[in-house]
Amino acid sequence: MLLFVAVALFAVIHLIPAFPVLKTRLKQKLGKSYGMLFAAASIVTLAMIVIGWQTADRSPVYDPPDWGFGANLAFSFVAFVMLGVFLFRGRARQFLRLPLAIGVVFWATGHLLANGDQASVILFGGMLVYGAAHLAAGFARGFHPSPEVRQGHDVIALFVSVALYGVMIQMHQHIIGVALFSIEDMAIFAR
Repeated sequence: MLLFVAVALFAVIHLIPAFPVLKTRLKQKLGKSYGMLFAAASIVTLAMIVIGWQTADRSPVYDPPDWGFGANLAFSFVAFVMLGVFLFRGRARQFLRLPLAIGVVFWATGHLLANGDQASVILFGGMLVYGAAHLAAGFARGFHPSPEVRQGHDVIALFVSVALYGVMIQMHQHIIGVALFSIEDMAIFAR
């Protein structure tokens, strides 16, 4: 239940920017504290997700396909590329318009292909719904990022994306608690 509530709160908080009228009203009402409250709420809900994930039921809901693990690696790579595009002001950001939401959809979909337990369905299914809702709201209102494009930022975004993806692959067990590759898997790659 904690995981479900945490994902729902995280989604609601992060959908606020997708609705400019609501965001403007909150900023007018809260003044300068809006940014600090948004950040604090984001951190609290993220902490709730981590605790909820650690204590959630891992009962199987469905059997993921055999190719789900490989698909998840590919989808997660695309998600990290979208994160890099979001962080920098290149042409790709202008073209994609909502790269972070696109990344969330890829990340969640990949994880649903690789995991079929109840906790995964709640977390990744909830994040998929959030990402899709953010995309729908953004495209419906014709959202475009800042028109400022900086030279070289697409290349920087790609390098940062690959680096962050590599770090996550290496640190996944330490950060998330789930090992992606065993020593035996690494021996197969070394051959």
